[in-house]
Amino acid sequence: MSKLSFKTFCIEYYADHTNSSSEKVYELFKNEKLLDLLDSDYEDLHGMGMEYLMNFFDEYLGGKPHCGGMIMSHATIRATIIPEIIKLICQDRKVDEQTALDMFYTSATGASFADDDTGLYGQSAWLVYSLFDKEMKEKQ
Repeated sequence: MSKLSFKTFCIEYYADHTNSSSEKVYELFKNEKLLDLLDSDYEDLHGMGMEYLMNFFDEYLGGKPHCGGMIMSHATIRATIIPEIIKLICQDRKVDEQTALDMFYTSATGASFADDDTGLYGQSAWLVYSLFDKEMKEKQ
């Protein structure tokens, strides 16, 4: 798993774990320097189990450790597709991965993609990227 895939995996699963939006979790991870930690400690963390990671994030962020089972939604699908979207943003917009993550997670398209009710999680990376690209062009 690449570092980018691991970061999006963690963001999406922690959003499910905390019943938060992906956008809020991304901002939290970014502001608390957890994205940097996921980068620097990738070798140690990427092989850890889901329950360990969720408890690690809870403790790192000052929350109470999570008890009980996790309810999974479409986080796995989103965590698989988002790295492809990020790569497209990097390629087409000539930005680095961190900038692309920031652009996507703070966009309306990113918010819609994170909302299971929209069904956008079931679309291809190309389609989601085209919606993102259209949104960015409309902002210009």
